Amino acid sequence: MMRRIILALIIAGSLTAFAQDQLSVITRKQPGQRMRNSSGLFDPESNADAFHIDPGETVVLADLDGPGEIQHIWFTIGAYERRYPRTMVFRIYWDGADVPSVESPIGDFFAAGNGMRANVSTLPIEVTSYGRALNCYWKMPFARKARLTMTNEGAEAITSCYFYIDWAKLDTLPPETLYFHARYNQEWPVTPFAPYTLLQVDGDGQYVGSVISLHCSVGSWFGESDDHFYIDGEEEPSLIGTGFEDYFSDAWNLRLFSNLNAGITIREWNGEDARITGYKWHIQDPVMFKKSLKVDVERRSYVAVTDPKTGQVAPGDFKYRADFCSSVAFWYQRTIAAPWRPFPKLRERLMPEIWVEPREMAELPLEKAVLRTSPGLKPQSVSNRTGWRKLMFYMYNDKPGAWIEMPFQIDEEGRYSTSILPILFRENGIWKVSLKGPGFDKVLDPKFDLWDPYLAWKENYPENEVFGTNIEKKMGIFDLRPGDYVFRFECVGAHPFSIDAKTGKNGYSLRLDGISVRRLPWGDMSEWYRDYLKKEEALFARKIAQAKATVAELAKSIQAFQKDWGRYPETLDLLVTRPADLNRSWASRAGQWPYYKGDRIPLDPWGQKYRFLDPGRYNPGSFDVWSVHGNSRNPSGWIGNWTPLPSKK
Repeated sequence: MMRRIILALIIAGSLTAFAQDQLSVITRKQPGQRMRNSSGLFDPESNADAFHIDPGETVVLADLDGPGEIQHIWFTIGAYERRYPRTMVFRIYWDGADVPSVESPIGDFFAAGNGMRANVSTLPIEVTSYGRALNCYWKMPFARKARLTMTNEGAEAITSCYFYIDWAKLDTLPPETLYFHARYNQEWPVTPFAPYTLLQVDGDGQYVGSVISLHCSVGSWFGESDDHFYIDGEEEPSLIGTGFEDYFSDAWNLRLFSNLNAGITIREWNGEDARITGYKWHIQDPVMFKKSLKVDVERRSYVAVTDPKTGQVAPGDFKYRADFCSSVAFWYQRTIAAPWRPFPKLRERLMPEIWVEPREMAELPLEKAVLRTSPGLKPQSVSNRTGWRKLMFYMYNDKPGAWIEMPFQIDEEGRYSTSILPILFRENGIWKVSLKGPGFDKVLDPKFDLWDPYLAWKENYPENEVFGTNIEKKMGIFDLRPGDYVFRFECVGAHPFSIDAKTGKNGYSLRLDGISVRRLPWGDMSEWYRDYLKKEEALFARKIAQAKATVAELAKSIQAFQKDWGRYPETLDLLVTRPADLNRSWASRAGQWPYYKGDRIPLDPWGQKYRFLDPGRYNPGSFDVWSVHGNSRNPSGWIGNWTPLPSKK
């Protein structure tokens, strides 16, 4: 207990010192003139303070004349499209450039991926109101011009885009000023046996942050992949991490948290279809580069693939994973960076999704009604702040046995993930949920309890007991054929703590926000996994053979060098590059370069340098040359110019 108190005091003291340092800035006169571009109109008799953005439309949020610095951006957005965080694209152009330096789906820029929303509490990004109020405090200086735009790439209108853009108009910028950049990237299908690259850029600058999202195509723990930073053209990265969760400053698995410099904003449990987003800011430890920077992360961890025919699970230890990766890289640069990859189209960023909207079905006139219910039930669309567009489906019920069916249609065969978004409430009941369609009849949950367990909280999640609690409950992944389907809800009981205000007894009612049926971009992963294992075996055999051949060639070249010069080279690079002072520092003999073919010593098949030691540890009378075979701490696996291989120490 005392340790916890001391740790809490240390953290509180650090945060207080940081806050005091930030507050001390405003004790000194700040340069420039405070400016603002917003969606508001100076009209005291109108509340038309938002932009409307039609499908396919791009609006200019601000067109600013510099010199200046954007210091705060705020958005809140109302949309018909539930996945608007991925369908809306935010761009910023500096100094009249045609290439955007900021280009990202709005959700990913604000540290929530996969078209989802989340609260975030950090230094440069703050998101509140359960993902609905977006604040950015990245400093964004510009010399001549700043142009900010928003594009709606969805099929539905953005009914309201409210924003503030707070900036300072300046007389001049300091000579060392850098341009802010934030660019989105993704990869699906994955490149086999290759890392995922967040950024590859030429220029002079510093890397300041990452937002990384995963959509897992296979089960088990995904978090053993290491991050790599290649600075100024390095072949081997000078910065190497130890795992996915470690990069985000967590340890021993991941859980939801949001700190000043790192956090996990989205965390679904390990398994196929799990969605995860993490952020890491390098504000206090920027990665400086002068010529270029490449940032990537391994795609290797544990794998668990279920065969749908047998139900058996095939595990894998530190295998390549075929997960859908996406990211936003944040950095500052002296010049406006050239594009690295084309911005992905919406159909590549967002998987097809069917939204079953019982609220909209309840709004249909009687002659167009599609909902089927047991006698006496009256489905309604009612106001609710936690529901989509501040509305929800509500059906009062006071006894078990009541049922309702909600129809929808699937047009394309595939693998679908189903989720129900209930609105939990104190008077809700327990309902059996089934899905029926062509060749498919399955109970998804025999006792789906919609009672609100968060009533004891002072402030409920996500709002309070007046509005209820909105959650997402995954119901399973299924192979579905085209045709007509129905979700059937049948009341089977009540939670003992539920309360019906009308009867004073237990509650049996039903409240829903919506139902999602998402088509996953992969099929039967058990077939992929069997094919992958064969390819991996063949690939590893080729790598081992290649390393052995190169080690043998290097050993031969070293011996030739020793024969010509009477000593071994100090480094392997001397096999291809003759030093200018060689004749003065060594015995003068007739040597012929290169001793090793080509103009450079290659990396080994695992992307690491070949090692050389004189005198050798395993050949003490001569030299050792070897490949670490992917593990520099396990000599028993090295491929070297010795036999037999040394045992592991």
